[in-house]
Amino acid sequence: MPITTKRVSYDDPRDCANLVQLLDEYALLECGDHPPDLSNLPRLLADFPTAFSVLAFTDAKQTTAIGLANCFFGLSTFTGRSLVNVHDVIVTQSQRGRGVSGVMLDAVEQIALEHDCCRVTLEVHADNAAALRAYKKHGFSRDPSHPDTDTLFLRKSLPANKN
Repeated sequence: MPITTKRVSYDDPRDCANLVQLLDEYALLECGDHPPDLSNLPRLLADFPTAFSVLAFTDAKQTTAIGLANCFFGLSTFTGRSLVNVHDVIVTQSQRGRGVSGVMLDAVEQIALEHDCCRVTLEVHADNAAALRAYKKHGFSRDPSHPDTDTLFLRKSLPANKN
């Protein structure tokens, strides 16, 4: 079944439930047995003017999400243009290795292009080999302005809007 995406409506209870469920799964992996209470996160994101999220699905009715990308618009002071930072990328464990993150990153890139952003950025831990492979496959490369650290700063430059 093909993977589809949609931009989250923070006012849609089903979108919010999918967002929280995926973040809960991610937080459990990151935080162990005591993940934080994330039930208020959709409202916080709705109130944060630069936030947007993308959900991925395999079911035609888009009821149960299999992936989530939380993103924020920012500003590149060097280019004088907006950028998008992908803050979270979550793919439910049973769906990993199927290209879900790439489909979500395509959707994020399209949103970035619609807003004439100069690039999409993200951070990934150097020991997260699977994520690093997926991001590189999708066109992200090491940001040369950051030294080697435990977190790699990746970016993908985007063309200027021709309008």
